[in-house]
Amino acid sequence: MFQVSIGSRPMGSLIPSCILIIAIGLLGGCVSVDARPDLQRGASIVFERGGVATDWTRPWDTSLVSWDGSEPLPLESAIAMALRNNRELRAEVEQISLARADLAQAGLLPNPMLTMAFRVPVDPVEGGTFVGAGVMQSFVALWLRGGRVRAADARLNQAVLGVSDRALKLAAEVKATYARIGFAEQEARLVDEAIASSRRTIEILEARVTRGEGTALDVNRARQMLSESEIMRMIAARELARDRRMLLELMGFPSAADAWSVSQPAGGSFVAGAEEDAVRLALAQRLDVAASGAIIEAHAADLSIEELSRVRELSAGLDAERDHGGERSAGPVLSAAVPIFDMNDAQIARAGAAARAAVASYEAAAQRAIRAARVAWSDHAHGCRLVEQQRSAVLGAAERNAALAEAELRAGQADVTAFLEAQREVIRAKQTLLALERETELAAIELERAVGGRLSRSD
Repeated sequence: MFQVSIGSRPMGSLIPSCILIIAIGLLGGCVSVDARPDLQRGASIVFERGGVATDWTRPWDTSLVSWDGSEPLPLESAIAMALRNNRELRAEVEQISLARADLAQAGLLPNPMLTMAFRVPVDPVEGGTFVGAGVMQSFVALWLRGGRVRAADARLNQAVLGVSDRALKLAAEVKATYARIGFAEQEARLVDEAIASSRRTIEILEARVTRGEGTALDVNRARQMLSESEIMRMIAARELARDRRMLLELMGFPSAADAWSVSQPAGGSFVAGAEEDAVRLALAQRLDVAASGAIIEAHAADLSIEELSRVRELSAGLDAERDHGGERSAGPVLSAAVPIFDMNDAQIARAGAAARAAVASYEAAAQRAIRAARVAWSDHAHGCRLVEQQRSAVLGAAERNAALAEAELRAGQADVTAFLEAQREVIRAKQTLLALERETELAAIELERAVGGRLSRSD
C-alpha cells in the first residue's frame, strides 16, 4: 500500500505523494467496457464462415420485418432472422459483454483506501483529542496486473469464438430444418401424384368391371392403394407442420403462421473434396477448437498469477497525525503479509492442474473435430452413391416395369394384380429416393458444419 498523509502538513510536502498516486492510477489504465467491437468481430467471423450478415449490437426484432410470414421463405432470410432473433443465441451473445467487462476490471488497480482517526480522551485532565488521516494504495496488483489482463483477454477471445461457433451451429440447424421442409413438400407432391394416379386407376378398373372385363376385387385393391396414399399424405402434412413450427422457433417467431413454403428446392450436392481436405479444414476452421486453444492461454496466465502471489499483501505509505499536545508527526508506513504458513503452493498446484486440463481439453476438441469431419464426409460420400444407384437402377427398373405392366393390362395379357404391384413399386422407389436425397443433403449440411465453413455447391 501507499499512504499519503493529509492534515496540518505543508502543502508542498504532499506534492510528491500526490504525483505518485496519480502515476499509479495512470498505470492501472482504463480498458473500455464497450463490447460493440467484440460483437462486431464475432458477427464478422460468422459472415466469413457462414455467408450471412448479422448485427448483435442492435436489439432483436419483435415482429416480422424482413418476411411477411406467408410468401415463400428464402433460406438466407431464415438464417439471418435466426442469427438476429433467436433468444437462446442472444443470451449467449451477452457472454461477450461479460467477458469485456471482466477484461476492463482486470486492468484496474484497487482503489486507494482513505483512513481517518479521531479520538477523544476519556479523562480530559490526562489528555486531549487525537487526529490522524491517510490514503492507502496497494502495490500487489501492480505485478499481477499483466497476468490478469492476459487471462481476461484470452477469455474474451474464447467468448467471441464460442458465441460465433454457437451461431454457426444455429445456422446449420436452420439449414437442416429448411431442407427437411423442402423434402417434406416434395414428398407431399409425390403422394399427391400417387393419389391422382390411384384415382385414375380406379376409374379404369370400374370401367372394366362395367364391361365385364374385371372384378370388384380389382377395384377394391386400387381403393386400398388410394387409402394408403391418403394416409401417407396426412403423415407428410404432419411432419411438414412440425418442421415449419420448429423453423419458426429458431427464427424467433414461434407464434407466426405456418401456411408458407420454402422458396428454394431441396436437394443438390456439395463439392466435398477429399477426406483429407475435410480433416484439414476442420482443424484450421473449427471455432470450438480455436476457443479451446484460447482457454489454454487463460489458464497459463492464471498459473503465472498464482506463482507471483506468494506475497499477497504489500502496503506502503505515509501517515500524519496530531496528538493531544498539538504536536504533528508524519512518516512512512509499511505493511506486508509474511508467507510463513501459506506459501500459495496449493493454489499454484491447482492452477497448474487446470492448465494441463485445458491442454487435454483442446486435444479432445481437435480429435472430436477430426472424427466429426470424417464421419460427415463418409456419410455424404456414401449418400451420393446410394442416391445415384437408387435413381438409375431401382427407380429406373420400377418405372420400366410399370410401363410394361400397363401395356400388358391394356392388351389383356396381364392381370390387375401385376399392374397394381408395379405402380406400388414405383411409389416406393420414389419415396426411397427422396429419403436418400434428404439424408444426403443433411449429411452435406453436417459436413459443412464439421469443417467449420461453407462448401461450394455443384451445378
